[in-house]
Amino acid sequence: MGPYTEQNTSDILMQTVQAIAELMPYYEHILEVRENRIREKEGSLMINEESEMTYNENQSGNDIAKNTILYGPPGTGKTYYTAYYSVAICEDVSIGDLEKKPYEEVLNIFNDLKEKGRIAFTTFHQSYGYEEFIEGIRPVMAGEEEKKSIEYEIVPGVFKKFCDENSQPDKRCVFIIDEINRGNISKIFGELITLIEETKRKGEEEGLTAFLPYSKQAFGVPKNVYILGTMNTADRSIALMDTALRRRFNFIEMMPDCRTIEDVVIRQNGKEVNIGNVLDIINRRIEFLFDREHTIGHAFFTSLKNEDSNSIKRLANIFRNSIIPLLQEYFYDDYEKIRLVLGDNHKKDEQFQFIKKVNIEQKELFGESIRLESTDFYSLNEDALGKIESYQGILLPPQEV
Repeated sequence: MGPYTEQNTSDILMQTVQAIAELMPYYEHILEVRENRIREKEGSLMINEESEMTYNENQSGNDIAKNTILYGPPGTGKTYYTAYYSVAICEDVSIGDLEKKPYEEVLNIFNDLKEKGRIAFTTFHQSYGYEEFIEGIRPVMAGEEEKKSIEYEIVPGVFKKFCDENSQPDKRCVFIIDEINRGNISKIFGELITLIEETKRKGEEEGLTAFLPYSKQAFGVPKNVYILGTMNTADRSIALMDTALRRRFNFIEMMPDCRTIEDVVIRQNGKEVNIGNVLDIINRRIEFLFDREHTIGHAFFTSLKNEDSNSIKRLANIFRNSIIPLLQEYFYDDYEKIRLVLGDNHKKDEQFQFIKKVNIEQKELFGESIRLESTDFYSLNEDALGKIESYQGILLPPQEV
């Protein structure tokens, strides 16, 4: 007889039911924990209203939080404005006052502070880790020339070194982290994610220190050290950021500002087009078809403000090398949507369409015996990039073309 007799099967079923009954409390506990985590995650998707701000030119060094992130779409001047924010913090002046000065003058102050060690800069990336940021173990060559051997020593990372060198409470210092959202925050910050809180800084009433894993030394973040990050929302939504990081940072939104280029006008053959208006309608279409986090920044066009480079050729280069590749990335090569953004769908004359539909005869490729489902093909119209009518066509509504 086999092992699965009627009697044995009955015993197995009874044991299974009994086991399920014993496991039910644990299963219910797991479901409850999971539900709590989901609620916590959903609650964290919305940034605390107190931590979300918009750019304010009246902010001075005293008004800027110890941990701040400038976030927005590509080309909105986030990295550009780190110079203004850094100088405002170190010199305790308002950003508005700094904006009245030539940018070169602000940049000179920024570079001077950088040379003095009061400003440091790093960029996060996917391979960036705790060892580069806080401390790590590095191999070094030791011994005489003929008998060199490899030894290992503990080396401070860029942030720990910066904090160690700037522990004077009367001098504000700024550590800039470009592309902060591209790194693994939990991996890079480690235990410092708690120490960077304003109330947990060295010198504060609730100040904390942590023993570092390699050096076994106590370390804390000085209260005079400001962390200024930049974040590109087209790379990663702010809602997907590490929750622990988001709770500890203030966020300043930097969106495209068409007013900065509203006076930029390109002329050709007696015709003209306002670039501020072009960018405005492009971004409105992107926001409708995608979202506001993937709009296009004004900084792509600021070079046109210079009379020497204000030309249709320069504008064509911007569209060819920056705008169209960005749209291809945003819409995953969905050229019909790209055509909608650029107004090509309502341009009756194909010579002014940036993206043209190309008709390919299947029989020329595979012969008459093969019948395949027809597919639309698209190509970049180089000639359209050099014609002002192509850019005027971005603005015109369908009924006027």
